[in-house]
Amino acid sequence: MTKPLQVAHRGGAGLWPENTMAAFERAIDAGADGIELDVHLTRDGKLVVHHDESLKPAIARGPGGDWVARPTPLLKDLTAAELAAYDVGRLKPGAGYSARYPEQMPVDGARVPLLAEVYELVKARAEPGFRLYVELKTALLDLSQSADPVELADAAVALTREHELDETITFVSFDWRALARAKEVAPGILNAFTTLPFFHLDPEDPSAVRDKPGSEDEAYRRASASGAPWVAGFDWRAQKGASFAERMLRAIAAAPADGWFAWHGDATADTAALAHELGLAVSCWTVDEEAEMERLAALGVEAILTDRPDRLSRLFAK
Repeated sequence: MTKPLQVAHRGGAGLWPENTMAAFERAIDAGADGIELDVHLTRDGKLVVHHDESLKPAIARGPGGDWVARPTPLLKDLTAAELAAYDVGRLKPGAGYSARYPEQMPVDGARVPLLAEVYELVKARAEPGFRLYVELKTALLDLSQSADPVELADAAVALTREHELDETITFVSFDWRALARAKEVAPGILNAFTTLPFFHLDPEDPSAVRDKPGSEDEAYRRASASGAPWVAGFDWRAQKGASFAERMLRAIAAAPADGWFAWHGDATADTAALAHELGLAVSCWTVDEEAEMERLAALGVEAILTDRPDRLSRLFAK
């Protein structure tokens, strides 16, 4: 069994508050081979680390200690200093999201970090060979809610070069416009083209009958069927293949892609073999069960992203 890179998703959200310096520090100290994080641009042009395009109610408290409620401020409408007033070190009790991470240890006082702070941490504390997966986040269905993908990519490349971390970073994104731009201006920085689960995108998948009118599921599938803008012209419909998966992989291979960042359920013996044949490294998100970790390792995937780096570490310590 191949030993894949062990990458802590949002720093290890099953153990520590997601996308915080506390999580990143602990993941490095625990021996993770890499960290994945999400970045957005603030109103004053700073790259900050947070998953959603707006403050997440399940983790964010205001300066007075009260949990924020929707509609929450968009990150693009806040300055980095305004954003730093919020505490993101604890899951909101009783929230559905908190039930996903019953073992997460709170770190009260944790703030939304600047990507520059994470870069400095990696340079100071990580071992050689450590990889930082930087997800360039946009609101795929409504770009008015987030930064423009080109502007985001340009900012991320500039900061990466400023910190001389070109060989440490892998850019990932569901928004292939951002990845194509980053590769255009920085050909030497690796990327992995991220995909939503194929059954969510395939117009002919049986699951389509369960899409509710007006839902995000319906919107994603409709966009996929008609030419989603976020694929940057690398459209599965222009590719030949015996399956939707094959046509998607050929679309990625036609793009300036170094790898395929797959929902783990889409990584099979056939898709992994085709990806490798097409010259694409395969990495997978987000895997928390040991049996699935073992299955993916047997396929020879390059990296496994997990909320539970402790489980992945134990598995490969056997």
